[in-house]
Amino acid sequence: MNTLSKLLLLSVIVLAAHAKTVTDMDGHPVILPDQTDRVFGSSPPMNYLIYALNPNKMIGLNFSAKNGNNGANESFLNPKFLSLPVIGSFHGGGQSINLETLMAYKPQLVLLWQDDMMVQTVQREIEKTHLPTFMIPFREVNDMPRAFRLAGAAIGESKQANILANYSQKIIDEVHTSVSKVKPTRYYYAEGTDGLSTECDTSFHVEALNFAGGENVHKCQQSGLLGLEKINFEKLMTYNPDVIIVQNRAVYNDLIDDPLWKNLKALKSGRIYLVPIQPFNWIDRPPSFMRVIGIQWLAHLFHPKEFKPDLSVRTKEFYELFLHVKLSDEQVKNLLGANQ
Repeated sequence: MNTLSKLLLLSVIVLAAHAKTVTDMDGHPVILPDQTDRVFGSSPPMNYLIYALNPNKMIGLNFSAKNGNNGANESFLNPKFLSLPVIGSFHGGGQSINLETLMAYKPQLVLLWQDDMMVQTVQREIEKTHLPTFMIPFREVNDMPRAFRLAGAAIGESKQANILANYSQKIIDEVHTSVSKVKPTRYYYAEGTDGLSTECDTSFHVEALNFAGGENVHKCQQSGLLGLEKINFEKLMTYNPDVIIVQNRAVYNDLIDDPLWKNLKALKSGRIYLVPIQPFNWIDRPPSFMRVIGIQWLAHLFHPKEFKPDLSVRTKEFYELFLHVKLSDEQVKNLLGANQ
């Protein structure tokens, strides 16, 4: 019997001996381990969801904790998270996952992201291991409260899940009410090393921006799994957006000084903004629970007269609830920067 076969047999025996029934997103009963202390997320959104519920139950990551899309550091995160092994990803752009490696870390449960464009492939692969899996919807901002409750029930963290779900629902309702009757703000989402990569208007990468009262100027059908659709500056000039949201600090610094970009309406009016990324990106890559604070930041940028909470207070509130960190005034100022 090879190593993988032995691991498969052991996992089946353990699950059969200690099981519970949890209702999934479609209302169907699913048998899962009763005691769940070792969980893996098949995608970055699921990794971060587990972190918000209980970081001590994470066995590993899809990608390195610190990467170009976030500012993960000890000031905001559990030290254990920063030292977790990279088990791998199904999605490319990093270390490819190996099923024997995954089994060797002995996960009791794998959370799958329903809205992953590769979800069927991921599900087929993990089924080979006979590891228990549970599907979580997490594409739309409105999905987040339900996602917290589903994941919390699955991994035995319902108390924390309900706290986060209730808070998220309150924020979602507040933002929606504030921006639902105003004209959407035309935005451009600047990605890539030159700011000329972006996302189609229907991409989940811009879900938070659309929810917060924005209208993406780039209408298209996504051409690949990663998004990052290329355009040229001439096309951007025809769009001439009211607001530009930038993902990368170096790119942001380049754009605000670029003589060509200064011809755009957004730069003339000073409405170009850098996405906060500590400890994780507030809106995208991955689209995580950070969108709870991200949609507030965006709604205030897009519609400052209609949505005007005290973002300093809201940021402190969010970080304490979701990340168990009490921020100083200086940390909040650094997070919000010139966008406050």
